[in-house]
Amino acid sequence: MSQKLALNGGAKAVTKAFPHFPEWDQAERDAVLKVVDSGKWWMYAYTPGELAGEDQLNESLVSQVELAEREFSKLHKVKHTLAVTNGSMALDICMRAIGLKAGDEVITTPYTFFATSSCILNTNAWPVYVDIDPETYNLDPRKIEEAITPRTRAILPVHFAGELCDMDAINAIARKHNLVVIEDAAQAQGVCLEGERYAGSLSLAGTFSLQASKCLNSGEGGLITTNDDQFAEILWSLRHCGRKRKGLWYEHERIGWNARMNELTAALLRPQMRKLEGQNQRRMANVSYFFSELKKIPGLTPIKLHPKATKRNHYLVMIRYNAAAWDGLPRKLLIDALTAEGVPFGSGYTFTNFENPAFNDPSLYSDDSPLMIGRTKPVNYREFIDRCPVAVRACREEALWLTHNLFLGDKSHVDMILEAIRKVKANVGSLLAAAR
Repeated sequence: MSQKLALNGGAKAVTKAFPHFPEWDQAERDAVLKVVDSGKWWMYAYTPGELAGEDQLNESLVSQVELAEREFSKLHKVKHTLAVTNGSMALDICMRAIGLKAGDEVITTPYTFFATSSCILNTNAWPVYVDIDPETYNLDPRKIEEAITPRTRAILPVHFAGELCDMDAINAIARKHNLVVIEDAAQAQGVCLEGERYAGSLSLAGTFSLQASKCLNSGEGGLITTNDDQFAEILWSLRHCGRKRKGLWYEHERIGWNARMNELTAALLRPQMRKLEGQNQRRMANVSYFFSELKKIPGLTPIKLHPKATKRNHYLVMIRYNAAAWDGLPRKLLIDALTAEGVPFGSGYTFTNFENPAFNDPSLYSDDSPLMIGRTKPVNYREFIDRCPVAVRACREEALWLTHNLFLGDKSHVDMILEAIRKVKANVGSLLAAAR
């Protein structure tokens, strides 16, 4: 292969297409058509008896949403799964369900999608950020206790990129301080620790996203899991307009949302669920090979994996970049060169959550802001720049992302990625010279 960079007119290292995602076949077509032909396009087209699961054997008499909930509960070894419109709504419902009050605080990570912050703000509570572990990019349990105040009510960790947090340490801190833990498992479908301890079962509740980029996807959609019967009832009510299971249709015992998943979405989800474990195994094998080879290339360090995980999904394949080992090559120039070779590397988040423009809104901090109820001063988000240096560094210079579909193929697809990296590494000098 030519060693002239594709960025400079050479041949690309990638010579065949990476696998497309999602993967589908006749099962998805049949499932959607069955719903269309049934005329039952929402779960309450079914009778109360059917929704109560009284006919466990005849699937034609059971809502697709309820069947999907049963199947995910079985997959993740939990008592209850509630299907909702999307992962962000799943978070909103959980924050409402734990009873947050105006002015409260919830500890969470600055390195994730903003929904994990907005769900807290939507209850008029404050997200408080704790830095990420430099090796895992997950919430660092060692930094949590210093962030706890008398207003702290909960911890909201994120299993980032599908790699599980240190939930044993987080739960121990929560018990010590009487805090609730909710897992954002949006990216961790099918991920499991020793003892069949699945994401979403390691705290009071877990939330999942089924958005199109996720390893388990139905275009849009979300799931909430819990083993707590009482909490499940509150979740059910909140996603169903505040109703109660045995109440009247127009009787609402709390303020909730119409956040129900529809039948067509659930119909897509069910066959996708059956494909998940096989897809995850493919990814696990390919990423394991990729990481073993990547360790031979200075300056590119695979993210540290949970030592007790037995099943992974590798929603994102995360790499930490050390520019010093590449003669100071800026990350952007590295990504430009690798992308030109045909490998779509990304840098991820442009900035941390606490640097988002949303926190520049003066109405958040005004005397009549509901977030200020019971408080003498607001959370100062400018301070987190100094308190979360690892997250800032990940955003600005260190993190490299590869999406999971790149690892759904065979070893030859991984070899193309490695060839592109080695090719760019061999041409660092010319890249730096051209940039001067």
